[in-house]
Amino acid sequence: MKMGREQTPPYPVLAALLGGDGRKMRSILRVFHLSVSKDIEAIEQAAARGQWFVVLRLAHRISIGCRQIGEERMAEELISDVVSAIECARTGAGSFARQFRGARHGLIQVLNLAEAYAAADELDSVA
Repeated sequence: MKMGREQTPPYPVLAALLGGDGRKMRSILRVFHLSVSKDIEAIEQAAARGQWFVVLRLAHRISIGCRQIGEERMAEELISDVVSAIECARTGAGSFARQFRGARHGLIQVLNLAEAYAAADELDSVA
């Protein structure tokens, strides 16, 4: 992804942590994409079995990954949405899947962006 002088680099928090090393950024974003994709599936499977502690543990793991790449807002929203979804499911006020839908959609957007940046050759030097 080409950037003009006035644009900030993609994932500025991650870029700062890695000294602008695009190869390391791509590697981390690939790992993030792979692990979060698997964790989303695992959340849905654990929720179907009513394993709420597992769901919450996985959500926290995803939120840590989001924070590490600078997706602070998604990290906060995820935890809030998962806690609400668990409460709805436990009290019979709604299904976990329905309540989790918004958080899942947000995560998919974050994953798509991470995948796009991980695939971009121009990230070799973002600083």
